[in-house]
Amino acid sequence: MTQPFSIVAAAFTPFNADGSIAVATIARQVARLVADGATGAFIAGTTGEGAALTTSERKQLADAWIAAAPEGFEIIVHVGHASVAEAAELAAHAAKAGASAIAAVAPYFLKPRTAAELVECLAPIAAAAPALPFFYYHIPMVTGIAVPAADVARTALERIPSFAGVKFTGDDLGDLGRVIDLGRDRLRVFFGRDDMLLPAMALGVRNAVGMTFNFTAPVVRALVQAHDAGDHAAAAHQQKVIRDVLGAAAAYGLINGLKALGRRVAVDCGPCRLPLTTLTASEASRIEETTGIVAALAATHSQYLHAA
Repeated sequence: MTQPFSIVAAAFTPFNADGSIAVATIARQVARLVADGATGAFIAGTTGEGAALTTSERKQLADAWIAAAPEGFEIIVHVGHASVAEAAELAAHAAKAGASAIAAVAPYFLKPRTAAELVECLAPIAAAAPALPFFYYHIPMVTGIAVPAADVARTALERIPSFAGVKFTGDDLGDLGRVIDLGRDRLRVFFGRDDMLLPAMALGVRNAVGMTFNFTAPVVRALVQAHDAGDHAAAAHQQKVIRDVLGAAAAYGLINGLKALGRRVAVDCGPCRLPLTTLTASEASRIEETTGIVAALAATHSQYLHAA
């Protein structure tokens, strides 16, 4: 029997025109993700501009997502922070609010140098929410922390009782494979590179967190179905759709480009927060036209609904 596949959106944080969190928008985001076949949301992460939010705002965001989520829809709250103490406070709040799990990057300004140092930073964060599954968020291109995720996972298994796996956002598939081999049957590995999902699946990935999944979950569902059926050409086609979306958005700034595209094809989550800039309507239109995403979504969404 084929193992189920988790499609978790790295959710945009919605903002009002005045820069405050648009709490009322979150219920619409959840409804759209559920309709698209996503299985959960990863909030306050990189795509969610979490590092640009205050601790108070991050708590407000977690409360709103957890309140809006239907039963069975995972809410993974990213609690990572440059301050271990702030991260622990966010972890405790997520547990009290009813999150499904928490995840954290290591402190990213003054950086740990080894797996032992890194896990020493993660341990008190996990301990603040001991009943929740804890995931290490590995994203070296953003944090500048290049300690192999497999080394972190091996150390965390010995040090953190609630350690549940890794959110792996990197391009070192050798390291990814070692994490999967280490944690097979006991850890979940969420892959975070939308553009490399297909090769990651060949290594055994069955969980993904994606920035494009705010609106491409039907495409991902079609990719997974094709892969599992052995239809490599169809799977490669769907992977290209996602790769094209990322390429078009990156020309304007990856997160802000995707958020602008989301305004046109999914839920309007408003502007970005500095240091990111907000794209104009014409720029968003050019991204949409370049990718042909509307037609791709129409085709794959109907395919997903028929299969369901």
